[in-house]
Amino acid sequence: MEFLISEQQLRILLQEGNKSKLTDALKTMYAFSSNLVSRVMKVYGLNLKMLLAWGTSIAGLMMPLDNYMRDKGFNVNDDQRKLILAGVIFILFFEGRRGLSKVLSEIDEQGLEKEFKTVLKKGKDLKNAFIQFIEVMKITTSTMMEVIAYCFLIPIIPEIVELSQKNKDMKDSAIFIAERLIASGVVLLSREVLVTLIKKIIKKFR
Repeated sequence: MEFLISEQQLRILLQEGNKSKLTDALKTMYAFSSNLVSRVMKVYGLNLKMLLAWGTSIAGLMMPLDNYMRDKGFNVNDDQRKLILAGVIFILFFEGRRGLSKVLSEIDEQGLEKEFKTVLKKGKDLKNAFIQFIEVMKITTSTMMEVIAYCFLIPIIPEIVELSQKNKDMKDSAIFIAERLIASGVVLLSREVLVTLIKKIIKKFR
């Protein structure tokens, strides 16, 4: 017995699969930040709960740096890697906030200054490249907090582009993707801002 589905049904199935993939990616990013905060608190006694307000956004930058350390074979354990990432995020986005000196002091005590400086440089390069990317797309950011709010895009731009290719109408694609991002419950931007942002991303890569 053969079971056939129409092209429309196939399109719906593909979209559902991509929606799940996109939502799962965002939830993974938030879980990454939550785990980092809880481990650094448990192991080093450092309270970094303020980072959770930006959980998904900062994970957009931390996860590529975490992969960088793993790929380069840094001689650090999982908890030390998380401590380094916490220090990098503070320097890049929250340098004036209370808690930075304690994080840096712990990094010194652990003898991780060399590794920290290497990852910090890579983090600055990634941050600057991302800022240039959003400037090219003419996305206005008046504060560093707005830049942070967009960082969740870094790991998922390929998925956004792939998903947009299944619908020729750019506006419909942008609305569809924005609604999926909002449905994840871990994105800080409004629907209107997301639709505008995603339209610009789609336009750039088409």
